[in-house]
Amino acid sequence: MIRRPVRLAALALAPAALLSAQGKPQPLQPAPPAAPVPPLRAELAAGEAASPEALVNALYAFISGPAGQKRDLAKIRALFHATARVEVAGNHPEKGAFLRVIELEPFLAFAVPQWETGFFEQAAAAPVVKRWQGLAQVWTPYAIRRTAGGPVAFTGVNALQCAWDGKRWWITHLAFESAAAVPPPKP
Repeated sequence: MIRRPVRLAALALAPAALLSAQGKPQPLQPAPPAAPVPPLRAELAAGEAASPEALVNALYAFISGPAGQKRDLAKIRALFHATARVEVAGNHPEKGAFLRVIELEPFLAFAVPQWETGFFEQAAAAPVVKRWQGLAQVWTPYAIRRTAGGPVAFTGVNALQCAWDGKRWWITHLAFESAAAVPPPKP
């Protein structure tokens, strides 16, 4: 019973807050900007997130394809936890070693146009997985080709940290480094 009058009094004072000290109406303040719409995430097939190894296989499958093939961003995003980060390590021929830490969306904005020019990333060796309960570290060497059967253009390694949320595995962190493939010596 006591709360009702307090609420009514608060509501009665609300219009007064819209008046200036001189009793003139104040202009309404613009509403705060809407929260950004979260990017679309697809549902994954049961096997695509069933293990850290499955995440790696799905990642290679989702980003690989011929020139002109659109990549399914919703499927790629669905592999990564909402707070995942990407680290790109490298060695620039003129500037030396570097490390670039990127949120997932800016990384995808940079990488997808490159992938869509023809990009096939495959494991170059079996991944090494270190797992303890709901955490896993995956180390997977890879080779990149511009066409499915073409020569290796780049080699490198992916280091993924993965976590189990009780229902599925997620990529929580991806670090990688690539280098131009060295052509084999001529006989």
